[in-house]
Amino acid sequence: MKKNIYRILTVLIAACLVFVSYSAGRARGNNELLQKQEELQILMNEKEQLHLLNRSSVENMVTQDGIIYVIGHKSPDSDTVCSAIAYARLLNLLGHEAKPVITAQPNNETAFVLKEAGVDIPEILYDASGENIFLVDHSEYAQAVEGLTDAHIVGILDHHGIGTVNTGNQVVYEGRPIGSTATIVWLDYLNYGLEIDEKTAFLIFSAVLSDTDNLTGSTTTEADREAVRMLSEAAGIEDVDAFYAKMHSEKLSYKGMSDEEILFHDYKEYEASGVKFGIGLLDAIDEETASGLAKRMKETLPEGFRTRDVDLMYASVGIRENGEKIDYIVPANELSETIFRNAFPNYDEYDGTAYIFRKGLGRKTLFVPGLTDYLAAHPHE
Repeated sequence: MKKNIYRILTVLIAACLVFVSYSAGRARGNNELLQKQEELQILMNEKEQLHLLNRSSVENMVTQDGIIYVIGHKSPDSDTVCSAIAYARLLNLLGHEAKPVITAQPNNETAFVLKEAGVDIPEILYDASGENIFLVDHSEYAQAVEGLTDAHIVGILDHHGIGTVNTGNQVVYEGRPIGSTATIVWLDYLNYGLEIDEKTAFLIFSAVLSDTDNLTGSTTTEADREAVRMLSEAAGIEDVDAFYAKMHSEKLSYKGMSDEEILFHDYKEYEASGVKFGIGLLDAIDEETASGLAKRMKETLPEGFRTRDVDLMYASVGIRENGEKIDYIVPANELSETIFRNAFPNYDEYDGTAYIFRKGLGRKTLFVPGLTDYLAAHPHE
């Protein structure tokens, strides 16, 4: 009898110990879960706080009465047009009244992108005088809409060097050494905690592809690559290379364009040490096509030069072969050629029309900085 009682007591004690252990474990589990939930909430609160802090400068942007016009450079390309549209939407989401505008009709590639996205081509703003202006993809008066010197500039978003635009009032300014202005726009959406709709994702994605040459350009960064990866999914693009091929085909076609329109379709002007110079970019599919375009530009440049208020002018015809960029540089006149030869003596070939650089002479990374440095060291009289 006593043995049975001992057995029963032993079982009861064991059961109590199991129950106590289970209860303690469950309590610990609940405490750990609560702790994780609290930590997650703290992280969420910190993330929201960061979003609010990042937004604060844009939300407090000082404007005059009236709408904010978001606008890119002359000879609008995909990066400048798509960035303007996407950033105007961002400003509207933050409580500002903003509208994307352009300086002229976009090129064939950009028109294709807008059509594929189901987005209308923005209106042209002919004169910025007296208007609230937010600049994207440039900060040069020579590249900007007419009347910018009399405009109220409220912001600049760019991935080039610091230009000539200046203002006495506080502005939103964001410049990054990155492959595309559109990538900066994407980062701002993330940093501000704003949702990117499918059309905006499509526009930003296309602009990054265009300005980085499908992520092969020398200025391409990890941010550009991640933007393409994430935004291609949001935009519903399964084959990025195939889509880029369609874009590039439109860019190379130059269909319906005169040689002068081709010269100026991606043309930018700069000023350094009192000298104004302009560079028009063209794209070719192979060296034979590049050579042909260079010869056509040789014939077109003198008349184009006479229509612009610049001291020097060049056409740069670029191709990509086996992952390498090749540029054919064509000067407009004797002075342009003399200064170019002095500034860039290490060209690979001269074919009687163009100076050929088999490792490229990128306008943004080498051409403009090199010419700027030369003009500073050798003042032009």
